Amino acid sequence: MARIKLLYVICLVFTGLIGGMLTDAYGQRTGNSRLSVFLDLQRFIDDDFIRQEIPLVEYVREREMADVHIIMSRHAAGSTGATYSISFIGYGSYKDMNYELTYWAPASNTSDETRRGYTEKIKSGLAPFMAASSAAGRMRITYDAVPITIDDDELPAEDPWNYWVLEVYGGGNFSREETRNSLHIRYGIFADRITTEARTRLRPYNNYNERNFKTDDGWVTSVAHRGGFDSYHIVSIGDHWAVGGFGDIYFSTFDNLRLSAEISPAIEYSLYPYQEATRRSITLAWRAGAGYYNYHEETIFDKEEEILFGQAVIASANFRQPWGNVRAGLIGFHHFHDFRSNRAELFAFMNLRIVEGLSLNFRGSFELINDQVAIPKGDLSLEEILLEQRRRATSYQFSGNVGLSYTFGSRITGVFNPRLSL
Repeated sequence: MARIKLLYVICLVFTGLIGGMLTDAYGQRTGNSRLSVFLDLQRFIDDDFIRQEIPLVEYVREREMADVHIIMSRHAAGSTGATYSISFIGYGSYKDMNYELTYWAPASNTSDETRRGYTEKIKSGLAPFMAASSAAGRMRITYDAVPITIDDDELPAEDPWNYWVLEVYGGGNFSREETRNSLHIRYGIFADRITTEARTRLRPYNNYNERNFKTDDGWVTSVAHRGGFDSYHIVSIGDHWAVGGFGDIYFSTFDNLRLSAEISPAIEYSLYPYQEATRRSITLAWRAGAGYYNYHEETIFDKEEEILFGQAVIASANFRQPWGNVRAGLIGFHHFHDFRSNRAELFAFMNLRIVEGLSLNFRGSFELINDQVAIPKGDLSLEEILLEQRRRATSYQFSGNVGLSYTFGSRITGVFNPRLSL
C-alpha cells in the first residue's frame, strides 16, 4: 500500500512538472504580469535594437501568444527617405485597441537616427496598452515641452528647394586574378519631389561591366554597357484615382538597343483609399504609349529602327495583415501593330501563418513572352552565349521558391545578446 501511495505521489509531481513545461511552451501565462508583444517586421528593421531599448515588455515568438501584435513596414519614397507604418493590434482584453502610427525618416538620417526614431514611436504606441495593464502603476510619463514663441525669426522658412531632393551616387568594384579580371562601374542621379498631391522623378543612370578571361588562345573580353533616363509625374485625384505620365530613355548592348525612347500616359484606380495602402491595396492601372527603337544589329524582323505603339494593363493586390502577407499581380501587354506581339506576367509572394508556429512561404513568377522585337538576326557564337553578351529568344520564363517553417519551444523570444557575434 505504501508503495502505491509513493508511486501516486511521484506521478502527481511528474504530471505537474510536465504540465508546467507544456504551459510555458504553448504560451499560457505563468504569473508574469508583463505585456506580451509579437513583432512582425519587414526586412531592414532592427528588431534587436527595439528589444534592447524597450525591455519593459515580454516578446513572444507567435502572435497567438501576444497581447499586442505590432506590424511594421517600410515604404521608401525614392531618395527622399522612407515612411515606417506601425500598426498596433490588441488581443484578449486589449482587442478593442487597434490603431496605426507613422514615422518619417528623411534620407539625411543615419541608420542609428532612423532606428531610434521608429523605436520611440513604438514606445508611444505601447503606452495605452501599458496603461490598461497591471503594470500601469509602475509607469511614469515624461514630456519635453517646447517653448511657444511668436518670434518671426523662429517661424519655418520657405523651402528654397520646393520639396526637391537630389542624390548623386557612384561606385564600382574590381577584381583581378592570374587568369581573369573584372571591372564594374555605376553612377547616376536621383531627383525626386514628393508631396501629398504629386510625385515626380528624374533619374539619369549609367552602368559599365567588363570581364576578361585568359585562355590558351589569349584573352577573351566581355563588355556590357547600359544606361538611360527614367522619369515620371504622378498626380493624385481624390482617395481612389491617380493619373500621370512616364518618359524613359534606355540603351543596352545586351538588349541590342542603341537607343530606345518611350513616352506613355497612365491612369490608376484603387479599390481601397490610398491612406490604407500600408495594410491593404487592390489597384487596376492602364498605361499606353509610343516608343522609338534603334538597334545595334538588324533584328529577326529585319528592322534597324522602328516606332511602335502599345498598351499595358496592371492589376495588383497587397495585404499585410495579422495572418500574414500576400502580394500578387497580373501584367498584360501588347503592341498595336500586331496583337501576337504580347507579354503576360503573373507574380505572387505569400507568407502565411497556417496554425500557431507553422508558416508557408511562397514566391513565384511566370511570364509568357512574345514581344522580343529587339532580338538580333543570326546565330549567337558560343562565346556570346556563355558570357551572356546578347539576349536570347525565349517564349516563357518561370521562377519560384516554396518553403515551410515550424517553430516551437519557449514562448519568449526577446533576449538580445551580442557576445561573440562573428
